[in-house]
Amino acid sequence: MKNPTAALAAGAALVTIALTAAAFWLSYEHLHDIASTNGLDGARAWAWPATVDLFIIAGELLVLRASLRGAVDWWAYALAAVGSGGSIALNVFGVGDGAQPMEYVVAAVPPSAALIAFGALMRQVHEALHRIQAAADTVQPPAADDFERAAEQAVEVAEPTAHPAPAAAIPPQPTAQPEPNAAASTAAHTLDAADVQPDPQPTATAPVVRQMTTPDADAQLLEDARKLNAAALAETGRPASLRRLQDGLRIGQRRAQRIQAQLPRSA
Repeated sequence: MKNPTAALAAGAALVTIALTAAAFWLSYEHLHDIASTNGLDGARAWAWPATVDLFIIAGELLVLRASLRGAVDWWAYALAAVGSGGSIALNVFGVGDGAQPMEYVVAAVPPSAALIAFGALMRQVHEALHRIQAAADTVQPPAADDFERAAEQAVEVAEPTAHPAPAAAIPPQPTAQPEPNAAASTAAHTLDAADVQPDPQPTATAPVVRQMTTPDADAQLLEDARKLNAAALAETGRPASLRRLQDGLRIGQRRAQRIQAQLPRSA
């Protein structure tokens, strides 16, 4: 077996799904019987339990959604609590007066098991989605949407500071005129040509490439990150993710990773 952890997780998920389905079916069937004996028949008797049990499913799904967003949705918890409490109460009171204590216990087990099993299933789904989201954040970092993120990946190219100067043009020599002293004239022209020399050419320097430096997070930024991390620990029991630090602090991924390394992993 290459990955026993994955196999165990898959087995636990299958068992949880089976337990959830069995518990919901028993609870739903009992509520249908209660509806049938209290004035409802046919499709209405089968639809009536859904008005109670579907609150549990809706509440649990909203709790999962809020957890993935790193928030707490108290309305979702209220929906799940109302559905669970109503299902348990109706199953127990539907037994009627004068029943044996064990009959009440039997009636209470299916809705209670459905609540616990469905919550365990949603927890496993949350962990799987959290791993997928973390992998996606690592493989595909979000695009830079502000100057801070763009600056962390930019490279400043310094242009050469020295530019070659154009060669000094040698002025044309005047046409020699016959002079009485030809030797003296020739010497003068030779000296003039020697004095006019082109300026030395400066050597061009190669472009200088340097990586832009990013300063470490200052005290205020680190303090804000600690507040975000504390909120995430209080809400989800997990430290703040890179995505939450980037969105909350408006910083890039690399800087968020450096800040995340300085944050506590537990409350």
